[in-house]
Amino acid sequence: MFGLVDCNSFFASCEKVFVPRLRNLPVIVLSNNDGCVVARSPEAKKLGIAMGVPFFQIERKCQELGITVFSANFPLYSNMSRRVMNTLRQWCPDVQVYSIDEAFLKLDGVENAETETFQRQVIETVWKWTGIPVSFGVGPTKTLAKIATHIAKTREVGCFTINDSGQLQELLPRIPVSDVWGIGHRTARVLTARGVRTAWDLYLQNPIQIRHDFSVCQERTVRELRGESCLDFEDFAAPRNSIQHSRSFGTTITDVDTLAEPVSTFLETVMERLRRYGKYTNAVWLSLYGYTCDAGDPHDRRPYSEGVTIPLETGTDDTLTVLPCVLRKLRKAFRSDVFYQKAGVTLMGLSSVPDADKYRMFQTPEEQEATDRKTETHQKLMGVLDALHQKLGRKSIVFASEGLGKEPEWQSRHERRSPEYTTCWEEIPTVK
Repeated sequence: MFGLVDCNSFFASCEKVFVPRLRNLPVIVLSNNDGCVVARSPEAKKLGIAMGVPFFQIERKCQELGITVFSANFPLYSNMSRRVMNTLRQWCPDVQVYSIDEAFLKLDGVENAETETFQRQVIETVWKWTGIPVSFGVGPTKTLAKIATHIAKTREVGCFTINDSGQLQELLPRIPVSDVWGIGHRTARVLTARGVRTAWDLYLQNPIQIRHDFSVCQERTVRELRGESCLDFEDFAAPRNSIQHSRSFGTTITDVDTLAEPVSTFLETVMERLRRYGKYTNAVWLSLYGYTCDAGDPHDRRPYSEGVTIPLETGTDDTLTVLPCVLRKLRKAFRSDVFYQKAGVTLMGLSSVPDADKYRMFQTPEEQEATDRKTETHQKLMGVLDALHQKLGRKSIVFASEGLGKEPEWQSRHERRSPEYTTCWEEIPTVK
């Protein structure tokens, strides 16, 4: 049996933990640059606040209805997520973190895991230890556990178990096919056009025919709906193909040295993540976005975007090796007539072991020894850097190209951001 624990309105719930007076009041959280709504508390949903709506369209409505608005605080949410996941491991050792607010539990061997008593104990423990409300669904497959969690959110007890095939004929007709895990919007449209409108309609399809018409992924979904487990359980879901980090800027950038600051920051962020996963990258994709405008008409803006690939000589997890390559490419790609609004860095060609240095055969023994010493020094330095970031925070030590001194202007706007209660010593809450 599989369990799925899903944090309810996670970002909004994190904000409420440290402001108890908001516990039963409407709260929303905005995206980067305070752009759109990315999270809503149940109270805000009841007031008709839609997901993804631009904040400027509802700002007056929020004021009139007394809705508390927060800028996204991802360091806080990430830390609270780890607390929730660590709490779940007290009840079940096999936990697969699926997303920042969801985790699968492998319940084989866990006593009474299918009972409401056990599930409510887990829910109450997470609430007591972290202050985050969660829903708990259990099923014989991951897909059915997802459906069980969807149903659990509608029940006062917050949990639900699918352990009888007879339940499926009653439950699945109520679920639109677009809500089934693994069915994307495009696939849902095609299925709906064929008369497959609910999860039950999909359950009745021939898996082989579904694979022929779509792909093996949709075939697995059909089999999972039928109670046949097809999706592996992974204790640690490391990225398989790429790692990406991108952000919009708080203000437009027209200077290459200033643009190098966010690009360097984004690169170090993904490189640190790469080392944590024990991976190596063989190439970097640098993406830049902005606009150009006619000198005679500054309001005539034309969208601009460019992406460049930066191949590396060998697979590496060393920021000191990759950063100069990226900055050289950035300076070549920079255009003085572009107003840059966003940048992104993607590590590609990930591997579990570094590729052999193809230039090593042309080196003398002395040069090879020097290269080995340099590699060893860099590895130790990266280890120290990661340890300092873990202990003292990401801003404790930075590369010079990331910018020094006060907070840079390119940082995303977050006028309504809450303190980093759990990740910054200066912002730890105090009791008076």
